[in-house]
Amino acid sequence: MLARTAEYLFWTGRYLERAEDTARLLDVTYHRLLEATPGHEEVEAWLDVLRAVGLADEFEVSGRTLDGWSVSEYLVLDPANRGSIRQCVTQARSNARGVRELLAVELWEALNSLHLDLQSRDLALDVQLQPHELYGLIRQGVQSVIGVVDGTWVRDDAWRFFMLGLLLERAEMGVRSLRIRQSRHDEDVHEWFATLRAASALGAYRRRYATFEPEALIELLLLSSTLPRSVLFSLRGAETILTDLVADERSLSLRLLGRLRAELEFADPIELVGPGLESTLEVVEARIREVAAAVAAESFLYRVDLGLHSLHLVPGGDPR
Repeated sequence: MLARTAEYLFWTGRYLERAEDTARLLDVTYHRLLEATPGHEEVEAWLDVLRAVGLADEFEVSGRTLDGWSVSEYLVLDPANRGSIRQCVTQARSNARGVRELLAVELWEALNSLHLDLQSRDLALDVQLQPHELYGLIRQGVQSVIGVVDGTWVRDDAWRFFMLGLLLERAEMGVRSLRIRQSRHDEDVHEWFATLRAASALGAYRRRYATFEPEALIELLLLSSTLPRSVLFSLRGAETILTDLVADERSLSLRLLGRLRAELEFADPIELVGPGLESTLEVVEARIREVAAAVAAESFLYRVDLGLHSLHLVPGGDPR
């Protein structure tokens, strides 16, 4: 497969996952703050969202006020923010158009429909008046695309690069969300449950655990082998795909990913969620970025850092 084609597909998966994850975080934060007393907690909550998507520094540089409206507008529709939901969907569609001959008709139609829907809406008004409906529409739109991917796409290298990008993005976002929550050092049930809701894991947690325990929640979101949005589940899927993609089983990307997956899979949960968890999560996040960078070095045109919201390379464009 041509390096440019692989790059387009990888980034299409990453951008779609990024759009859905951002919508999830905005939605659960909006709902949690409806029940909270306005004040310092609200500022911290919106800052946590920016940190989780890796855009806290960029937001600060923009000079915006740190409040719900400004953060939501920045992450949903700001044309200057290439990590906004609108821009992510636009970039995903642009990349997919570059490899349209590899996609099922139904897949292109689903992605194009999501793009056109967002372009036709007054997103600023939606953020103000009906944010829950907007975030639900975005989530459902992305999930419709992923459903078509699952049901129509032949499991060839094109599918593998798409899914590899999606799963690495999901794993890194999951680690970052846990890092933000862990760094607060609080045991607020509502805060932790919001983290579960963002990963569609609240029901799974309640079925497995009788009481609220932050350690159990972390173990579920980090180490579960059955929860689709756990970090380990995502890394396992990425490793399976990468094994089929690379010609050399000793490739750097596969060795990095396999080592990270094994260390998490065979870690002692009690030790892992202990006092050193914060530094452990930081290391895991950095190593996921290393995997993405190794994939880029081996398969794409440019050797770039493909970490969360890394924009050193605009897919289909020139290195920045």
